[in-house]
Amino acid sequence: METSTAVQNEQPKNVVLCDVPRSENDIYRITRTEFKGGRYLDLRIFFRSKEDASLYIPAFKGVCFPEKLREDVIAGLIMAKASPEVERAEGEMFSSVKICDIPISQTECYRISKGAGAKNAFVDLRKFIAQKDGAFFPSKTKGVSILRTSLQDVILGLMRTEPELPA
Repeated sequence: METSTAVQNEQPKNVVLCDVPRSENDIYRITRTEFKGGRYLDLRIFFRSKEDASLYIPAFKGVCFPEKLREDVIAGLIMAKASPEVERAEGEMFSSVKICDIPISQTECYRISKGAGAKNAFVDLRKFIAQKDGAFFPSKTKGVSILRTSLQDVILGLMRTEPELPA
């Protein structure tokens, strides 16, 4: 049937560019996706399956952005890496400082922030959406916090245009 062929043709084409260790059981996976004629990069946390240690399962925590914004995102992450560490105020769960906004439209942007929590320092890449009053608020589901210990490898992974070939 033509309909099923059309639906098949709209399925995303995913290419894993690299996996970056996050913790003993988690990774950041960087994937290039093609969907409806557009190319996107997806940075998402995956966790190790309890049933099969060789299998990683995607978490909700992640962000997908148009590939044309790759250089802006990389530049923002490099700026965050170079900026001073954020001090968490006593009694606060975390503190963060805005590094930059990457505009998508008048009502949407990606924001890169640097922060510190009770246990870890991080850089946050998150989609923000304008409300009716013009103030931007973070998306609760479209973002990822990158641990400081993994940040350099995530930056290098985002610079990849093709997957690493096995040795």
